[in-house]
Amino acid sequence: MNFITAFHAEALPLIEKFQLSKRTEASPFPVFSNDRHNVVISGMGRAQASLATQYLFTEVINTPEPIINLGIAGHGELAIGTPFIANRILHLDEKAVYYPPPVLKLNIANSGLQTCDIPETKYSHPIGYDMEAHGFCSAAYRSITREFVQSIKFVSDNPTSPLVSFSPNLASKIIGTHVELIEEIANQLKNTFQELQLDPKIYKMIKELKSTYHFTFTQDYQLEKLLRHAYSLGMHPNDVTHILNQSSTGKIFLSVLSQKLEAFRTLP
Repeated sequence: MNFITAFHAEALPLIEKFQLSKRTEASPFPVFSNDRHNVVISGMGRAQASLATQYLFTEVINTPEPIINLGIAGHGELAIGTPFIANRILHLDEKAVYYPPPVLKLNIANSGLQTCDIPETKYSHPIGYDMEAHGFCSAAYRSITREFVQSIKFVSDNPTSPLVSFSPNLASKIIGTHVELIEEIANQLKNTFQELQLDPKIYKMIKELKSTYHFTFTQDYQLEKLLRHAYSLGMHPNDVTHILNQSSTGKIFLSVLSQKLEAFRTLP
């Protein structure tokens, strides 16, 4: 599994649990790996998280694989130490809002997560607050389908115990308490990836389409879903390419492809 953390203290329980070794080659980010797991430590902030995520996909693994943004976060409601899965990730200065699909079957909290540029101390809403997840998603969504991009956070501060300063020991302790849960999350995501893994032809087509047209985030999801259906229903890749060549916009492509697939579904 691939992990992005902001700080070494957040990565330390993973390094110890999975017996990871630090890579010795020159790198803009610390990378710890073994033959099954990679951890990239981005540093604080969404820009750093975005760059580290891009680096992981282009230089560390160079292939589409699941990825988890893992770390501590404040929360307006949940108790200290509580793990939660981010089901809505936003930044107040950005139009893009990310909705990671609920592919993990776990009995833990789900919560919205707001990425902030400075630490949040007011906890205005009953959601999580971090500084990396939005940047992480913005980069990861360009490299792999959204089912396999997840943010798992552990509550380090809340209204009754507000943030004073970052405590490495507290971060390691909170995350270290949940290493078995993290391993279960990694295994579930890996198994789901193997079950739903895109055919390389589909992945290549998605990349080609995204480089040709601008898609909204909703259209991104529709694109992935329709192409999965096209290949599962036996539509020839040349037919998809023909629709692409005849479409002047991404919206038209999605509409025509949907109509063609409906004909496949209703064949006697």
